[in-house]
Amino acid sequence: MNCSVAPHSVLARIRRPAAFRLAPAALSAALLLVPGLLRAQAVVPATTLTPAIRSAVIENAAAALAQDYVDADTGRAIADALRARLKAGAYDALTNPAQFAEVVTRDLRATNGDLHLSLRFSPTPPAAGRPAGDPFADPPRQNFGLGRAEILDGNVGYLEITSFMGANGYQEVVVDALRFLSRADAVIIDLRRNGGGSGEMTHFMFSHFFGATPVPTIRVRSRSVPDGVMRQSLAAVPGPRRPEVPLFLLVSQRTASAAEEFSFVLKSRRRATLIGTRTAGAGHMVAFRAIGHGFTLGVSITRVSDPETGLEWEQVGVQPDIAVPAEQSLLEGHAAALRAILATTTDATRVRLLTRLLAAADARRKPVQVDPRHLARLAGTYEGRVIAVVDGRLAYTRVAGGLNEALVPLGGDRFALGATQLLFEERAGTIRLTIDQADGTQITLTRSTSDKPSGR
Repeated sequence: MNCSVAPHSVLARIRRPAAFRLAPAALSAALLLVPGLLRAQAVVPATTLTPAIRSAVIENAAAALAQDYVDADTGRAIADALRARLKAGAYDALTNPAQFAEVVTRDLRATNGDLHLSLRFSPTPPAAGRPAGDPFADPPRQNFGLGRAEILDGNVGYLEITSFMGANGYQEVVVDALRFLSRADAVIIDLRRNGGGSGEMTHFMFSHFFGATPVPTIRVRSRSVPDGVMRQSLAAVPGPRRPEVPLFLLVSQRTASAAEEFSFVLKSRRRATLIGTRTAGAGHMVAFRAIGHGFTLGVSITRVSDPETGLEWEQVGVQPDIAVPAEQSLLEGHAAALRAILATTTDATRVRLLTRLLAAADARRKPVQVDPRHLARLAGTYEGRVIAVVDGRLAYTRVAGGLNEALVPLGGDRFALGATQLLFEERAGTIRLTIDQADGTQITLTRSTSDKPSGR
């Protein structure tokens, strides 16, 4: 599926396997410019708008909407509303092309809230096959939208995807990331900042979390294919396939379009747990029309739904299974992943480790407040180990001059450092620190008598 504003999201349909692509007539509609507007592409982008340019851009946009919008009546209504705004003088004071594009985009979306409708401007002629203002202009240098990949405490894999840039070469990058995560006992995929991209890439990626037997994913309908075409997960994929690994997706209201498809499919097929807030509600596929003077119009050309229930996420978004503010969803996801791993773990040593890590994760979710004056009393040197107050929190340094590590308050005078717990006790004016390892070993250290409680 191609739900984003990326130009390759239209062009990629040419390369779809026959079972997955739209009918030829629908493909043609997605790839051709609006009749009569081809000549407009050759016009040098405007640096300052004139009434004639504004009028031409609005009229060309209205014509494209009337011809191509997925719902004909709605397309005409949006076109009429745009012309009415022009006639009312709503754009008369706008001479900056980028500002004009911003205002028109808001007006395009005002009729029915379609977040895929857009007007973009580029001060230089866009490269062949790319729209003006393309945010995905150089996918390799943006790692095709794949950001951080790491292993969190408890062997929980984490992957941030900021967009699905399905240009040539994305498969290798996805497989590399999934191989890095292949030994993780649970996986978190962070889509909170993902505004969409290529549906080909989403299908390629989420197919790694299904079995080899294809499962239905989405149904795509257009004007020319009213009954729609059903898509399925891929029967064969390179790299690790993990249909059983506990999977968690972090979502927000910035999660849109193809990122919503990714979330929608994995939730609908009961394959992942979604954590965060409702997603954006951008559930159409988009094609791009060059409409002259450096402007490109994004037009919704399909509707997308669940092939079994008929439900869509357009306007309504995808609801999370665990609703928390987006800023807290990684903490919530880490704790949920640890619980999922713990539920299937029988080895006593591993259970102890995971239980400790879960306690620390829960304490991060719901922080325990400690009086800063009390933290300062605990600071000092404990037989070579250094405890200091850094940014209002206790920090532990194993070796003088080494890297300090923040401690997580667990309540009382007990703190966590991963699966290790540190307990401070004061007796007869002397403070001792007991370091309790997850394997059951303990050491007790005494604070230097020359140290005075201090903070920094």
